[in-house]
Amino acid sequence: MKIKPNLYRINYINQNQVYELYAKQIVTDSLLGFMSISGILFDLSEGVVIDPIEEQLKHEFKDVEVLHIPLAHVLKVEEVKHKKSCKIKPLKPNAVVTPLSNQPGPQQ
Repeated sequence: MKIKPNLYRINYINQNQVYELYAKQIVTDSLLGFMSISGILFDLSEGVVIDPIEEQLKHEFKDVEVLHIPLAHVLKVEEVKHKKSCKIKPLKPNAVVTPLSNQPGPQQ
C-alpha cells in the first residue's frame, strides 16, 4: 500500500489580506512563535496564465525555501487530500481575529 505524502492548506494574514497556500511540510518548533512552511506548491502549468492570483503568488514566493509566519497571523491549517488554487482574499473590515494571548515558550 502506497502512503500518500502530507499536504497542508495554510490560511494566514499578510497586510490585511488572507493568503491561502499549499505546502508539503509545516513545523512549529524551529523558530519560537513562528510556523515554518516548506515545500510550497503551485500549479505547474507553463505558458498560458490560467489563474492570475496563483501566478502572482508563484512569483512572490519563487525563491523561498522556508516561509516563517508569526503564529498570531495563522488563521487555519488543514491537512487535505487534493490541492486547489492558491488564493489571496481581502480581510473583511469587520472580521474579528483574536491573536493568541500567550506565545509558546518562556514568558517574561
